[in-house]
Amino acid sequence: MVSTKEEILRMQICECGEKNVAEAIDIFQDTSLPFKKVKKLVTGCNKICCRAALEKLYEMQRFGRYDYDEIEMMIKEARSVGYRCRQST
Repeated sequence: MVSTKEEILRMQICECGEKNVAEAIDIFQDTSLPFKKVKKLVTGCNKICCRAALEKLYEMQRFGRYDYDEIEMMIKEARSVGYRCRQST
């Protein structure tokens, strides 16, 4: 089943934090910080569980164009391969 844009915007972006996709987009739009620092604003951690999805979303925000299906796929993929909130090295 394909999710709607609104459902994707409500998806929790990371298991570590409480932020959803819409909130992450807002944070990315309101800052000029580099990815590593803004990731901490979104997740509140320095773990790798959501890195790929957040990087993709960060790049989409920089170019002003969002592919919500790809965002959903990245989030689900991270969860399906068993990424749990673990420390990055």
